[in-house]
Amino acid sequence: MASWLLDETIDAKAIDVIAKSDILRSEASMAMPALRAAALRPATESEVRDIIGSRFATYPQPERDTGETAAFWGDYFDALGGLTPAQIEAGMKAHVADPKSEFLPKPGRLADLARQSTSPGRWTRAYTRARAAVVQSQAMEQKPSEPVVRHSPDEVRAMVAETLAALSETPTAKALAARKAARKPTPSAPLPAGSHMSASMRAKLEAEGAILPAPHNQNHEHRQHGAAA
Repeated sequence: MASWLLDETIDAKAIDVIAKSDILRSEASMAMPALRAAALRPATESEVRDIIGSRFATYPQPERDTGETAAFWGDYFDALGGLTPAQIEAGMKAHVADPKSEFLPKPGRLADLARQSTSPGRWTRAYTRARAAVVQSQAMEQKPSEPVVRHSPDEVRAMVAETLAALSETPTAKALAARKAARKPTPSAPLPAGSHMSASMRAKLEAEGAILPAPHNQNHEHRQHGAAA
């Protein structure tokens, strides 16, 4: 079954063969949950390094110390979190194919290209074929006397798009979106003119003796004492 799901180059042929075989159809049905999980699995940090690093010959990189290297990869890990290896690879291919590309894509650009990609990975294709074969076999069982209506290439592509769209609904994708939302700057109190901290923060630090009172406070206190005298 693996050869029909993963190796066959023609979707319609693979789907038709699996749908007509009780054994292959049963195996495909049982494998669907695992195939879907594999199709939606986010890329690991090692896979991100391999995909981007494989283009270093095309886009030579400068020497980096340990801290710079960690920061370099950290930005890519953050930007590409939740995306599958197939999506990232497709994004890199799109960037390389762009005649205007002279340097390695920035993390944000690569993530954008990856999300725009409609090219399915091998596991997305395998899951789509298994699903389509099961649906086709069920139609054959329900209407055995009628001609079998096989999935057209457009219908197969629609199934692939549906699977790719499910990426945004995975727990990993939702957690990433929540983490990015949490990074938004929080509102702060307006700062007085010429000051680098709010009035409430300055008052708190002055009361604790952490900083000296502002000059205008001292003048204000002096005027109050003079009026009282």
